[in-house]
Amino acid sequence: MVPSPGESVPTHSEIGFGKKENLCYGFCLMEIDFIDIKIVALEDDLTVESPNNPALRYIYLRLSQTPPPLWQKYFDESRKIARHPRWRRIWIDRKFLVVECVPEEIETHHLNDLKHDLAHANSHYRNYLEHQSRAEYRKVQTQSIERDRLREMKGRLKFD
Repeated sequence: MVPSPGESVPTHSEIGFGKKENLCYGFCLMEIDFIDIKIVALEDDLTVESPNNPALRYIYLRLSQTPPPLWQKYFDESRKIARHPRWRRIWIDRKFLVVECVPEEIETHHLNDLKHDLAHANSHYRNYLEHQSRAEYRKVQTQSIERDRLREMKGRLKFD
């Protein structure tokens, strides 16, 4: 069953799918090929003194994958407003989050903040992909209807 024009298409979260899903509702949209990005390790060998403040370090946290640029934008948006007095500068360098801080602050402050920020970026990026998928489906559906109309009209035309 195909929804009528204007009828909403359910999102992955409304259907209850996991990380990598196929959005189906009597029809299938393009597969959302995105697995949530997570922190998978602290890379202690990469830790260096901050050039800005010798009391701080650049702590590298490895991510499960290199985040796409739009995901990075959502991550940065989530970090715009400081949530506590120990708020530190954190940026993405390829497949790493780099935290400029006193090392112990990772455990006491930043890890929970980062989990929140990653969840925010993952959610917003997934929503973007779902929107793109629905738009692509609508485009394909419109093209199919138009093609069917042209074929129907073609059968009625008389070229004598």
